[in-house]
Amino acid sequence: MKPGFAMRHTFTLLLFLGLSLSLSAEAFRGFLLTKDNYQLTGYFNVLSYSPSGSLITFTNDFGDIYSIHPMLVKGFGFSNGGDSFRFVSRFHQGQWFFLREEVSGRALSLYRLPDGNDQYVDDSMLRLFSQQPATYYFLYGQRQILPIPRTGFKRTLRDFFADVAPQLSAVIGKKGYRYRDLLTIVMEYNEIRGSRRRRL
Repeated sequence: MKPGFAMRHTFTLLLFLGLSLSLSAEAFRGFLLTKDNYQLTGYFNVLSYSPSGSLITFTNDFGDIYSIHPMLVKGFGFSNGGDSFRFVSRFHQGQWFFLREEVSGRALSLYRLPDGNDQYVDDSMLRLFSQQPATYYFLYGQRQILPIPRTGFKRTLRDFFADVAPQLSAVIGKKGYRYRDLLTIVMEYNEIRGSRRRRL
């Protein structure tokens, strides 16, 4: 069997399996945000992964089912159990991902790569990646993105905060300022930047 045929056969099988999983998954009322900022309403089914990054299965209000690549939209959102979840599409190191918003700030936002701990995610393909992407990301400035790896996160954050918030940079790695405290670190940084603006 030729390698090209084998790859096409495997991809077709994976696509079929992924679609079958998508159609059987729980649906959540939500929307797609298009590149020109229109919201298309419908139902979000499942977020999964492929060699090029992540993708979602989305059913519009007419019942049409689409597989949506992050490159095609700005993001999406949905509601579940009274909570709202928002995702943005970002390109990083040759791959497109949907990242979930954890903290939204004027100066700095924190996003997370969805995984199997979320009921709406199929991360079976993600676990096969030879180089695992970071779980958390800083978004700042003009669509700039900074991955926050667990290994070496102290150096990454100290360098990032060194010039703009040296008092915060100095305590990274201490109690209350460790990897598990990323949400509070980002919120504190936004408070620091916000207080500076108010004084000005």
